[in-house]
Amino acid sequence: MAGINWKRMLGNIAISLVIPVGIFVLFAILTGGRTASVRMLSTTIRQSILPIVICWGLMLNMSVGMVNFSAGAMISFASIIGGNLALRTGLGIPGVVLFCMTVTVAIGALTGVLYNLIRVPSMVLTIGTLMIWEAAPNLQFPNGVRLPVSDTILARSPYIFIILAIMFVFFHLLFNKTAFGHNLRAIGNNQAIANSVGLNSDKIKLLSFVFGSIFIGVGAVLHISVSGEVRNVSLMSSMMIMMDAFMGVFMAMFLSRYCNTSIAVVISAFSMRMLSNGFVAMGFSSTARDIVQGLLLLVLLTISANAGIIETRRADRVFKESAIKEKSGAAPQKGG
Repeated sequence: MAGINWKRMLGNIAISLVIPVGIFVLFAILTGGRTASVRMLSTTIRQSILPIVICWGLMLNMSVGMVNFSAGAMISFASIIGGNLALRTGLGIPGVVLFCMTVTVAIGALTGVLYNLIRVPSMVLTIGTLMIWEAAPNLQFPNGVRLPVSDTILARSPYIFIILAIMFVFFHLLFNKTAFGHNLRAIGNNQAIANSVGLNSDKIKLLSFVFGSIFIGVGAVLHISVSGEVRNVSLMSSMMIMMDAFMGVFMAMFLSRYCNTSIAVVISAFSMRMLSNGFVAMGFSSTARDIVQGLLLLVLLTISANAGIIETRRADRVFKESAIKEKSGAAPQKGG
Protein backbone atom coordinates (compact mmCIF):
# COMPACT_ATOMS: atom_id res chain seq x y z
CA MET A 1 0.00 0.00 0.00
CA ALA A 2 2.85 2.36 0.78
CA GLY A 3 4.19 2.09 -2.76
CA ILE A 4 0.91 3.12 -4.39
CA ASN A 5 0.89 6.47 -6.14
CA TRP A 6 -2.51 7.57 -4.87
CA LYS A 7 -2.50 10.85 -6.77
CA ARG A 8 -1.92 9.11 -10.08
CA MET A 9 -4.41 6.33 -9.32
CA LEU A 10 -7.17 8.78 -8.39
CA GLY A 11 -6.37 10.82 -11.49
CA ASN A 12 -6.69 7.73 -13.70
CA ILE A 13 -10.01 6.83 -12.09
CA ALA A 14 -11.31 10.34 -12.69
CA ILE A 15 -10.26 10.27 -16.36
CA SER A 16 -11.81 6.83 -16.84
CA LEU A 17 -15.15 7.92 -15.40
CA VAL A 18 -15.39 11.40 -16.90
CA ILE A 19 -16.99 10.15 -20.15
CA PRO A 20 -19.83 8.00 -18.69
CA VAL A 21 -20.50 10.46 -15.87
CA GLY A 22 -20.45 13.37 -18.32
CA ILE A 23 -22.90 11.62 -20.67
CA PHE A 24 -25.17 10.70 -17.75
CA VAL A 25 -25.26 14.24 -16.34
CA LEU A 26 -25.66 15.86 -19.77
CA PHE A 27 -28.70 13.80 -20.77
CA ALA A 28 -30.18 14.00 -17.28
CA ILE A 29 -30.21 17.78 -17.68
CA LEU A 30 -31.37 17.82 -21.32
CA THR A 31 -34.22 15.35 -20.74
CA GLY A 32 -35.39 16.81 -17.45
CA GLY A 33 -34.22 13.77 -15.50
CA ARG A 34 -35.96 11.12 -17.63
CA THR A 35 -32.69 9.31 -18.42
CA ALA A 36 -31.60 9.49 -14.76
CA SER A 37 -34.43 7.31 -13.49
CA VAL A 38 -33.65 3.94 -11.94
CA ARG A 39 -35.73 2.17 -14.57
CA MET A 40 -33.94 3.89 -17.47
CA LEU A 41 -30.53 3.24 -15.92
CA SER A 42 -31.27 -0.46 -15.31
CA THR A 43 -32.51 -0.80 -18.89
CA THR A 44 -29.33 0.80 -20.23
CA ILE A 45 -27.17 -1.51 -18.12
CA ARG A 46 -29.04 -4.57 -19.39
CA GLN A 47 -28.84 -3.41 -23.02
CA SER A 48 -25.11 -2.77 -22.75
CA ILE A 49 -24.24 -6.35 -21.74
CA LEU A 50 -24.37 -7.73 -25.29
CA PRO A 51 -22.08 -4.96 -26.68
CA ILE A 52 -19.70 -5.47 -23.76
CA VAL A 53 -19.30 -9.18 -24.50
CA ILE A 54 -18.84 -8.55 -28.24
CA CYS A 55 -16.37 -5.76 -27.48
CA TRP A 56 -14.18 -8.15 -25.46
CA GLY A 57 -14.03 -10.45 -28.48
CA LEU A 58 -13.17 -7.60 -30.86
CA MET A 59 -10.53 -6.29 -28.45
CA LEU A 60 -8.49 -9.49 -28.77
CA ASN A 61 -8.17 -8.87 -32.52
CA MET A 62 -7.59 -5.13 -32.14
CA SER A 63 -4.77 -5.79 -29.69
CA VAL A 64 -2.72 -7.15 -32.60
CA GLY A 65 -3.89 -4.52 -35.07
CA MET A 66 -6.69 -6.53 -36.73
CA VAL A 67 -10.30 -5.51 -37.25
CA ASN A 68 -13.05 -8.14 -37.40
CA PHE A 69 -15.89 -6.59 -39.39
CA SER A 70 -17.64 -9.96 -39.62
CA ALA A 71 -18.51 -10.22 -35.91
CA GLY A 72 -22.12 -9.13 -36.47
CA ALA A 73 -22.54 -11.57 -39.36
CA MET A 74 -20.99 -14.35 -37.24
CA ILE A 75 -23.58 -13.65 -34.54
CA SER A 76 -26.43 -13.67 -37.06
CA PHE A 77 -25.13 -16.86 -38.70
CA ALA A 78 -24.59 -18.68 -35.40
CA SER A 79 -27.96 -17.55 -34.01
CA ILE A 80 -29.88 -18.92 -37.00
CA ILE A 81 -27.89 -22.14 -37.43
CA GLY A 82 -27.48 -22.83 -33.72
CA GLY A 83 -31.06 -21.93 -32.87
CA ASN A 84 -32.51 -24.21 -35.55
CA LEU A 85 -30.22 -27.08 -34.57
CA ALA A 86 -31.32 -26.66 -30.95
CA LEU A 87 -34.98 -26.79 -32.03
CA ARG A 88 -34.49 -29.85 -34.23
CA THR A 89 -32.59 -31.80 -31.58
CA GLY A 90 -34.90 -30.69 -28.77
CA LEU A 91 -31.98 -29.74 -26.53
CA GLY A 92 -33.47 -26.39 -25.50
CA ILE A 93 -31.21 -23.85 -23.80
CA PRO A 94 -28.15 -26.16 -23.56
CA GLY A 95 -28.50 -26.79 -27.28
CA VAL A 96 -28.66 -23.07 -28.07
CA VAL A 97 -25.48 -22.48 -26.07
CA LEU A 98 -23.68 -25.55 -27.46
CA PHE A 99 -24.50 -25.01 -31.13
CA CYS A 100 -24.03 -21.22 -31.15
CA MET A 101 -20.65 -21.51 -29.44
CA THR A 102 -19.53 -24.37 -31.70
CA VAL A 103 -20.49 -22.53 -34.88
CA THR A 104 -18.75 -19.28 -33.92
CA VAL A 105 -15.55 -21.00 -32.75
CA ALA A 106 -15.46 -23.04 -35.98
CA ILE A 107 -15.89 -20.07 -38.31
CA GLY A 108 -13.60 -17.95 -36.14
CA ALA A 109 -10.86 -20.57 -36.50
CA LEU A 110 -11.55 -20.73 -40.25
CA THR A 111 -11.17 -16.95 -40.49
CA GLY A 112 -7.84 -17.13 -38.66
CA VAL A 113 -6.58 -19.89 -40.96
CA LEU A 114 -7.63 -17.93 -44.05
CA TYR A 115 -5.89 -14.84 -42.70
CA ASN A 116 -2.61 -16.71 -42.40
CA LEU A 117 -2.99 -18.47 -45.76
CA ILE A 118 -4.01 -15.72 -48.15
CA ARG A 119 -2.19 -12.87 -46.39
CA VAL A 120 -4.71 -10.12 -47.06
CA PRO A 121 -5.52 -7.34 -44.59
CA SER A 122 -7.99 -8.40 -41.92
CA MET A 123 -10.37 -5.65 -43.02
CA VAL A 124 -10.61 -7.09 -46.54
CA LEU A 125 -10.88 -10.69 -45.33
CA THR A 126 -13.58 -10.06 -42.73
CA ILE A 127 -15.71 -7.94 -45.07
CA GLY A 128 -15.61 -10.86 -47.51
CA THR A 129 -16.54 -13.41 -44.86
CA LEU A 130 -19.22 -11.04 -43.58
CA MET A 131 -21.08 -11.40 -46.88
CA ILE A 132 -20.73 -15.19 -46.73
CA TRP A 133 -22.03 -15.50 -43.16
CA GLU A 134 -24.96 -13.23 -44.00
CA ALA A 135 -26.01 -15.20 -47.08
CA ALA A 136 -25.30 -18.78 -46.01
CA PRO A 137 -28.17 -19.34 -43.52
CA ASN A 138 -30.71 -18.29 -46.16
CA LEU A 139 -29.92 -21.45 -48.14
CA GLN A 140 -31.21 -23.79 -45.45
CA PHE A 141 -33.29 -21.56 -43.18
CA PRO A 142 -34.88 -18.79 -45.28
CA ASN A 143 -37.22 -17.82 -42.44
CA GLY A 144 -34.47 -17.48 -39.87
CA VAL A 145 -35.26 -18.86 -36.43
CA ARG A 146 -37.76 -18.28 -33.66
CA LEU A 147 -37.23 -19.75 -30.20
CA PRO A 148 -39.98 -20.49 -27.70
CA VAL A 149 -40.08 -18.09 -24.76
CA SER A 150 -38.86 -20.83 -22.42
CA ASP A 151 -35.56 -21.00 -24.34
CA THR A 152 -34.80 -17.27 -23.98
CA ILE A 153 -34.40 -16.99 -20.22
CA LEU A 154 -30.64 -16.32 -20.47
CA ALA A 155 -31.50 -12.72 -21.43
CA ARG A 156 -33.36 -12.22 -18.13
CA SER A 157 -32.11 -11.44 -14.64
CA PRO A 158 -30.13 -12.80 -12.94
CA TYR A 159 -28.80 -15.05 -15.72
CA ILE A 160 -27.61 -12.27 -18.03
CA PHE A 161 -25.61 -10.68 -15.20
CA ILE A 162 -24.11 -14.04 -14.26
CA ILE A 163 -23.00 -14.47 -17.88
CA LEU A 164 -21.49 -10.96 -17.81
CA ALA A 165 -19.55 -11.75 -14.62
CA ILE A 166 -18.23 -15.04 -16.01
CA MET A 167 -17.09 -13.46 -19.27
CA PHE A 168 -15.49 -10.55 -17.38
CA VAL A 169 -13.40 -12.93 -15.30
CA PHE A 170 -12.53 -15.00 -18.37
CA PHE A 171 -11.38 -12.00 -20.39
CA HIS A 172 -9.46 -10.51 -17.46
CA LEU A 173 -7.56 -13.74 -16.81
CA LEU A 174 -7.00 -14.44 -20.52
CA PHE A 175 -5.78 -10.95 -21.38
CA ASN A 176 -3.86 -10.06 -18.23
CA LYS A 177 -2.74 -13.30 -16.58
CA THR A 178 -1.74 -15.64 -19.42
CA ALA A 179 1.20 -15.90 -21.81
CA PHE A 180 -1.28 -15.55 -24.67
CA GLY A 181 -2.41 -12.14 -23.42
CA HIS A 182 1.18 -11.05 -22.90
CA ASN A 183 2.05 -12.15 -26.43
CA LEU A 184 -0.95 -10.26 -27.84
CA ARG A 185 0.26 -7.03 -26.29
CA ALA A 186 3.85 -7.68 -27.37
CA ILE A 187 2.84 -8.15 -31.02
CA GLY A 188 0.50 -5.17 -30.86
CA ASN A 189 3.27 -2.94 -29.54
CA ASN A 190 5.89 -4.01 -32.08
CA GLN A 191 5.48 -7.14 -34.19
CA ALA A 192 9.03 -7.02 -35.60
CA ILE A 193 10.58 -7.09 -32.13
CA ALA A 194 8.13 -9.77 -30.99
CA ASN A 195 9.09 -11.99 -33.93
CA SER A 196 12.77 -11.39 -33.30
CA VAL A 197 12.50 -12.82 -29.78
CA GLY A 198 10.80 -15.97 -31.04
CA LEU A 199 7.06 -15.26 -30.88
CA ASN A 200 4.99 -16.93 -33.59
CA SER A 201 2.77 -14.03 -34.69
CA ASP A 202 0.77 -16.19 -37.14
CA LYS A 203 -0.20 -18.64 -34.40
CA ILE A 204 -1.07 -15.88 -31.94
CA LYS A 205 -3.23 -14.06 -34.51
CA LEU A 206 -5.02 -17.32 -35.28
CA LEU A 207 -5.67 -17.81 -31.57
CA SER A 208 -6.96 -14.25 -31.29
CA PHE A 209 -9.69 -15.18 -33.79
CA VAL A 210 -10.44 -18.42 -31.93
CA PHE A 211 -10.64 -16.86 -28.46
CA GLY A 212 -12.43 -13.81 -29.83
CA SER A 213 -15.06 -16.08 -31.37
CA ILE A 214 -15.81 -17.50 -27.90
CA PHE A 215 -17.04 -14.08 -26.83
CA ILE A 216 -18.86 -13.66 -30.14
CA GLY A 217 -20.51 -17.04 -29.53
CA VAL A 218 -21.76 -15.86 -26.15
CA GLY A 219 -22.92 -12.74 -27.96
CA ALA A 220 -24.90 -14.95 -30.37
CA VAL A 221 -26.55 -16.72 -27.43
CA LEU A 222 -27.52 -13.40 -25.86
CA HIS A 223 -28.63 -11.95 -29.21
CA ILE A 224 -31.10 -14.75 -29.93
CA SER A 225 -32.20 -14.83 -26.28
CA VAL A 226 -32.92 -11.09 -26.20
CA SER A 227 -34.95 -11.00 -29.41
CA GLY A 228 -36.28 -14.56 -29.46
CA GLU A 229 -36.32 -14.34 -33.25
CA VAL A 230 -33.51 -13.76 -35.75
CA ARG A 231 -34.14 -13.08 -39.42
CA ASN A 232 -31.71 -13.41 -42.30
CA VAL A 233 -29.88 -10.20 -43.17
CA SER A 234 -28.07 -8.89 -46.24
CA LEU A 235 -26.16 -5.90 -47.62
CA MET A 236 -23.86 -5.76 -44.58
CA SER A 237 -26.75 -4.85 -42.29
CA SER A 238 -25.39 -7.34 -39.74
CA MET A 239 -22.85 -4.69 -38.76
CA MET A 240 -25.61 -2.96 -36.80
CA ILE A 241 -25.50 -5.87 -34.34
CA MET A 242 -21.90 -5.04 -33.46
CA MET A 243 -21.94 -1.25 -33.91
CA ASP A 244 -22.08 -0.27 -30.22
CA ALA A 245 -19.32 -2.80 -29.51
CA PHE A 246 -17.27 -1.61 -32.48
CA MET A 247 -17.48 2.02 -31.33
CA GLY A 248 -16.74 0.89 -27.79
CA VAL A 249 -13.49 -0.80 -28.86
CA PHE A 250 -11.88 2.48 -29.87
CA MET A 251 -13.03 4.22 -26.70
CA ALA A 252 -11.73 1.26 -24.67
CA MET A 253 -8.34 1.48 -26.37
CA PHE A 254 -8.18 5.12 -25.30
CA LEU A 255 -9.34 4.44 -21.73
CA SER A 256 -6.99 1.47 -21.34
CA ARG A 257 -4.22 4.03 -20.82
CA TYR A 258 -5.84 4.89 -17.52
CA CYS A 259 -7.50 1.66 -16.32
CA ASN A 260 -7.48 -2.08 -16.87
CA THR A 261 -8.63 -3.09 -20.36
CA SER A 262 -11.34 -5.37 -18.92
CA ILE A 263 -12.89 -2.42 -17.11
CA ALA A 264 -12.27 -0.02 -20.01
CA VAL A 265 -14.44 -2.20 -22.25
CA VAL A 266 -17.29 -2.15 -19.72
CA ILE A 267 -17.11 1.63 -19.36
CA SER A 268 -16.90 2.21 -23.11
CA ALA A 269 -19.75 -0.07 -24.20
CA PHE A 270 -21.98 1.24 -21.42
CA SER A 271 -21.18 4.83 -22.42
CA MET A 272 -22.07 4.17 -26.07
CA ARG A 273 -25.37 2.55 -25.09
CA MET A 274 -26.15 5.40 -22.71
CA LEU A 275 -25.40 7.87 -25.51
CA SER A 276 -27.76 6.06 -27.90
CA ASN A 277 -30.57 5.83 -25.35
CA GLY A 278 -30.11 9.48 -24.44
CA PHE A 279 -30.63 10.54 -28.05
CA VAL A 280 -33.69 8.31 -28.30
CA ALA A 281 -35.14 9.94 -25.16
CA MET A 282 -34.61 13.35 -26.74
CA GLY A 283 -36.32 12.28 -29.96
CA PHE A 284 -33.21 12.52 -32.16
CA SER A 285 -33.13 10.60 -35.43
CA SER A 286 -30.71 7.73 -36.01
CA THR A 287 -28.77 9.94 -38.43
CA ALA A 288 -28.16 12.55 -35.75
CA ARG A 289 -27.07 9.84 -33.32
CA ASP A 290 -24.60 8.43 -35.84
CA ILE A 291 -23.13 11.89 -36.48
CA VAL A 292 -22.57 12.62 -32.80
CA GLN A 293 -21.13 9.15 -32.16
CA GLY A 294 -18.78 9.59 -35.11
CA LEU A 295 -17.63 12.98 -33.83
CA LEU A 296 -17.03 11.56 -30.36
CA LEU A 297 -15.04 8.71 -31.86
CA LEU A 298 -13.00 11.18 -33.94
CA VAL A 299 -12.17 13.24 -30.86
CA LEU A 300 -11.06 10.15 -28.91
CA LEU A 301 -8.92 8.86 -31.77
CA THR A 302 -7.32 12.29 -32.18
CA ILE A 303 -6.47 12.48 -28.49
CA SER A 304 -5.19 8.89 -28.51
CA ALA A 305 -3.06 9.43 -31.63
CA ASN A 306 -1.45 12.55 -30.17
CA ALA A 307 -1.01 11.21 -26.65
CA GLY A 308 2.55 10.14 -27.45
CA ILE A 309 3.44 13.62 -28.65
CA ILE A 310 2.00 15.20 -25.53
CA GLU A 311 3.86 12.76 -23.26
CA THR A 312 7.11 13.33 -25.15
CA ARG A 313 6.81 17.10 -24.79
CA ARG A 314 6.01 16.74 -21.10
CA ALA A 315 9.05 14.51 -20.59
CA ASP A 316 11.25 16.94 -22.50
CA ARG A 317 10.01 19.81 -20.36
CA VAL A 318 10.68 17.91 -17.14
CA PHE A 319 14.16 16.95 -18.36
CA LYS A 320 14.87 20.56 -19.31
CA GLU A 321 13.72 21.86 -15.92
CA SER A 322 15.81 19.28 -14.06
CA ALA A 323 18.85 20.14 -16.18
CA ILE A 324 18.43 23.85 -15.41
CA LYS A 325 18.12 23.15 -11.69
CA GLU A 326 21.20 20.92 -11.74
CA LYS A 327 23.18 23.54 -13.62
CA SER A 328 22.11 26.35 -11.31
CA GLY A 329 23.01 24.22 -8.27
CA ALA A 330 26.46 23.38 -9.65
CA ALA A 331 27.37 26.99 -10.59
CA PRO A 332 28.24 28.25 -7.06
CA GLN A 333 30.53 25.27 -6.44
CA LYS A 334 32.43 26.08 -9.62
CA GLY A 335 32.90 29.70 -8.56
CA GLY A 336 34.05 28.73 -5.04
